[in-house]
Amino acid sequence: MTMTSFSNNTYRRPAPASSALQAHTSAGRQSSIANVHTPMPHTGYGSIIATPRYSNLISFTSPSGGIGLSTITALVALTLSMQDIDCALLDADIPHGGLGILLGIEHEPGLSLQDIDAPLGRIDGKAFNLELPHWEGINVLACASWRGQLPEWWQMQAAIQALCEANRMVLADVGDGTVWEYVPELLMAQHVVAVELSVLGLARAKAHLGTAPATAPGASGR
Repeated sequence: MTMTSFSNNTYRRPAPASSALQAHTSAGRQSSIANVHTPMPHTGYGSIIATPRYSNLISFTSPSGGIGLSTITALVALTLSMQDIDCALLDADIPHGGLGILLGIEHEPGLSLQDIDAPLGRIDGKAFNLELPHWEGINVLACASWRGQLPEWWQMQAAIQALCEANRMVLADVGDGTVWEYVPELLMAQHVVAVELSVLGLARAKAHLGTAPATAPGASGR
C-alpha cells in the first residue's frame, strides 16, 4: 500500500448531486446518503471558483474500502500529537463511519456526529473540544449511526468550523468521498489519497481523482 497526496489551491463548485453521487456510489449507497441528508444549496454549478476555507483541514480518502484508510488517518494524527501538534479526528465517512469503534472509544462519554446541535449554524470551538471523547490525547468526533440520525450539511459545516478553530490540525476520514456533495469544505481541503499498490488499485485511484466533483486547475498530484 502506498499513499498519494495532492494539494489543491482552487476548486470549482461540486457538480449537481445526480451526477456526483452516481460517479462515487452504487445505487444502494446513493439511496442511503440521499435519505439522511438534505443537499446543500449551490448556485452557479461549474462556474464559481471556491478556495480552501480552512488551511488546517486535511481530508483522507480512498477509491475503495478495506485498505486501512481509517487506520492511516488515526496514525497520522497520533504522529502529529507525539510532535506536540494539537489535532482532532473527524469521522466523515457517512453513513458508514466507524472510527470510534476502530479506536475503541465507542462507549466513551462525549459527543458524536449524531449529537451535534447547531441551530444558528455555529458551534464554539473551545467548548466543543471539551465535549469530545479523546484517544491518546486526540479529540475525536466520530460517527455513531446507531445513536441517532446523521447531521444535516449545516451541522457538519458548523462542526468542521469549530474543530478547525480550536485545533491546530483537523484530519477527516472521508471514505470514498461520497459526502463531498453535501459538505464541500471537505473537498476543498488538502488531500491524502490512500491507494492499493496494484494495477487495479492505481486504476481505481485515477478514476477516483477524475470523478471528484471538479478537480480544478491548480491541483497537482504527487
